[in-house]
Amino acid sequence: MSRPRKVPAGMWRRGEVYYARFRIGGKLFRQRLSSDFRVACEMLTDLRLGEYRREQGDISNEYVIEKLSAEWLRSIAQTLGPSTVRRYRQNLAHVERLLAVKVVAQLDHGVMEAFREDRLDEDVEPQTVNKDVGALRTMFNWAVNRKKIGSNPILGLKPLPEECKEAKALEPDEVRSLLNVSTPHWRDIWYAYLTTGLRKMELADLLFTDIDWQARELVVRSSSAKNKQARRIPIDNGLYDIICRQRDAAAARQPGRWADSRTTERIRGRFTKRHVFVTTANTPLGGNVYRAFVTTCKRAGITTQIEDSQGNVVEVVDLHSTRHTFATDLILHGADPKTVQTLMGHKTLEMTMRIYAKVFAQHKHSAIGKLSYGAGVLGPRDGNAN
Repeated sequence: MSRPRKVPAGMWRRGEVYYARFRIGGKLFRQRLSSDFRVACEMLTDLRLGEYRREQGDISNEYVIEKLSAEWLRSIAQTLGPSTVRRYRQNLAHVERLLAVKVVAQLDHGVMEAFREDRLDEDVEPQTVNKDVGALRTMFNWAVNRKKIGSNPILGLKPLPEECKEAKALEPDEVRSLLNVSTPHWRDIWYAYLTTGLRKMELADLLFTDIDWQARELVVRSSSAKNKQARRIPIDNGLYDIICRQRDAAAARQPGRWADSRTTERIRGRFTKRHVFVTTANTPLGGNVYRAFVTTCKRAGITTQIEDSQGNVVEVVDLHSTRHTFATDLILHGADPKTVQTLMGHKTLEMTMRIYAKVFAQHKHSAIGKLSYGAGVLGPRDGNAN
């Protein structure tokens, strides 16, 4: 029989969670640490050191950025959803790859401006660069609150101006071209996006335990949904076959862990976290999905940037276009606004009605032209009005 674990001074345990409780300079500090004893001990040490240095008026920014990143990601993993943590991890990976300095004290606005230039040179959109910098700013704010650093060195850094470019829905022939030129692996993923309308991370986070095999529905968990509201989406026959193939492939990689019944399947033990859709290297989907989609579109001859008469980009075709394609097709085939709102996971009906307004504006000329008793109608670019 193992002996009870000795809790260090300044720490106490309630249930499965460890808490900090200590005094410095007559001030009492209390804070939740972790349910992991080793992590809790590390956090307690860092917390006591930070509070002592603060008491002595000695908190500098001499902190290694890579080390700080690891501590921050470990901390937020206890309170934020896995998709959010994964997104922050990707943002920080870009920062650490291109940042010219290694210590927080060496950071200033000039260093960050150089980083942004390097990211823009990689043909990354300004809004993506802003997200990278935003993750770094959030991490530094956390570090200041935890007394790990004395100040946030990038406070006041204005974000890059962002152009508002709306995602364009694909035409039916473009959808066929996209699927035809895709490799089998990516074709399955594009088909899943097109038949569910899921956001990028909603599909990336989909687990086999989120599949209701009997009802043939997939469940978008509240932790993965953008508006934090769970929803259920019917699985069409093509997608059902794809998911079954994915399940069989996962079972082949880990034999003996899966039940044989297709209708009452249960995944046991650590395999409850297995993702339905993964990369060719069997890792969770991430930023590579965007790149693969744009590359496939170009191979299919699909224009990815739509310009106005002045040469300004007004619409783009990117991964979010699959979501717009899903909604547009539902609308054109008579789906009512409330159903579209539910399937899309829109927080308000107003968001859904914006898509309706755009779809109807684009198709009103063709609708008039289909009148059985009419003589047709010229499109806005087909001729001049009399």
